Amino acid sequence: DIWNQKQWEQFKETYPWLDCKDRKLGCLDCSAAKTIGVFKEQGISLANEWCSYSVEASGNESRNIKLASLRIKIKKHVDSKAHGIAHKIQDQRKANVLGKTIEAISGVVDQASEAVFRTAYYLAKNNCPFSNHENLIELQNSRYSTTGIVNHIAKEMWKNLVKSLVSSSSKLAVLIDESTTLSRKATLIVYLKAPVEGESPIFMFLDLVELEYQRAEGVVSALIECLQNAGFTDCYLQENWVSFVSDGASVMLGRNSGVATRLCLKYPQLFTWHCTNHRLELAVADAIDEVTTVNHFKAFMEKLHNTYSQSNKNEWELHEALAEVGSQILCIGRILDVRWVASSFRTVQTVWMSFGALYKHFENASSDALRNGKERQTYMGLAARLASLEFLCDLVLMYDVLYEVANLSRLQARSMTIPRAEHLDSPVDKCKEAIKAKDLEEFKSITLKPNPKLNCINIGQLLQSLVNNMEECLSNGDDILADFSILDSSRWPSNPSIHYGEGQVKRLCRRFSLNTKQKNPNSEPEDLKPLMVCMQTFPCSTAECERGFSLMNNIATDKRAVLSVSNIANLMLINMNG
Repeated sequence: DIWNQKQWEQFKETYPWLDCKDRKLGCLDCSAAKTIGVFKEQGISLANEWCSYSVEASGNESRNIKLASLRIKIKKHVDSKAHGIAHKIQDQRKANVLGKTIEAISGVVDQASEAVFRTAYYLAKNNCPFSNHENLIELQNSRYSTTGIVNHIAKEMWKNLVKSLVSSSSKLAVLIDESTTLSRKATLIVYLKAPVEGESPIFMFLDLVELEYQRAEGVVSALIECLQNAGFTDCYLQENWVSFVSDGASVMLGRNSGVATRLCLKYPQLFTWHCTNHRLELAVADAIDEVTTVNHFKAFMEKLHNTYSQSNKNEWELHEALAEVGSQILCIGRILDVRWVASSFRTVQTVWMSFGALYKHFENASSDALRNGKERQTYMGLAARLASLEFLCDLVLMYDVLYEVANLSRLQARSMTIPRAEHLDSPVDKCKEAIKAKDLEEFKSITLKPNPKLNCINIGQLLQSLVNNMEECLSNGDDILADFSILDSSRWPSNPSIHYGEGQVKRLCRRFSLNTKQKNPNSEPEDLKPLMVCMQTFPCSTAECERGFSLMNNIATDKRAVLSVSNIANLMLINMNG
């Protein structure tokens, strides 16, 4: 009110930040800045009256006094530290200092983030505890943020994997098994087998789920929830879920309310399969239970295992004996226990190959003056048992039998499918060597003597028991195997008719929602490829789940027992699928 136009223009020229509203003065810089932010100091703040355009002349005196009061207020404001900061902020905004700074450091930040992600991925892929590399991690970020990065990478891998399967409508097999972590948490491991991007079907780890309820309904609920959380819709599963494989536990394959039965009610086209390796183990276990004389052989093999696993001195002396007779150093394990049959065969094979070294060690130990009388008697008895004709006959019998059965353990191979599993055969015969040794009463330069106190295993009884139990455990009533065999060209007749196998192919295609076009039996036409890939999708065993549990135990060690199940699952996903 007290300035004329000329005075306003003069002040405006001197102080460019000066402005007015409703006949009152204000500061353009302070009102735009609003706050001094990171430049804030104790006792320094923007003047509210200048920010809100509330500055006016003081007093009711003469015009000259009012003009002087305005000049004083302007002078104080322009000299204030707060106004200087606000003016600096506005200059930086005009120069876009922040934007240019961010642009300048963005490349450095990207490189640092990339290094952090690669470090986290490396540790997860190579199963390295973060605590063992704490110094490496602290150089870039914290151990906790590394866990977050690993979880993020795993989720992205999971998302991309499922997206690829769903977009290509790949046929899907699901394998599950139960186990317990070191921290006593019941878990369900879930694997998939499916073709990815048009390639042959492969096994893929999907998830490790913590089970709240270990009954069939709890397992089914956890499995369906796991598949749906992964991104598989119910519509996709109805069309493309073709096979479910598990062990033979009653909760899995119970006829009335097992997991397989409940899943078949929801997905009628689903083919369920009892792991062939578990069937094989059950058949062998039942046969051993029926032939009681095997227990004597098993007890002696257990004695050999304990002799060397519980004494470093004995193990060292055996190595010396092995070197002396020129044999390879092998490990003597247990037989016919919770391990696979192939493990039992390796133990029997080790005793067969180390026969001479074992006898030499027992003979030396039985005359070792540094051992007490009881120990010497023990080794004398072991040597006599080992050099008996009855033990050699039992060893040869178990070698041949376990070799044949262990040969079927090739079912654990990743490339094995159900149709291929039907035609495994690989004969071996050590009996000829044993018969020759029995006639000469000598084996590997060791004199063999009969021991009337020992009862040999009844060969006919053991073999017949194995045959009966394997027929019972390995027989399959499902026509799907016969239908699948029609796809094996090596089993076709020499001159097949034009309609050969047409009914089987149509049956398979209808069951698994595939095309049912006509085929030429003399070749593998393009329209049969989806059915051939579908056949390869069917796994015959849950050995992959066992491998997964081995990895889980390697990750969740006693030093990392506090890992949550979800974190273990993410580490497993990167380790196996990365």
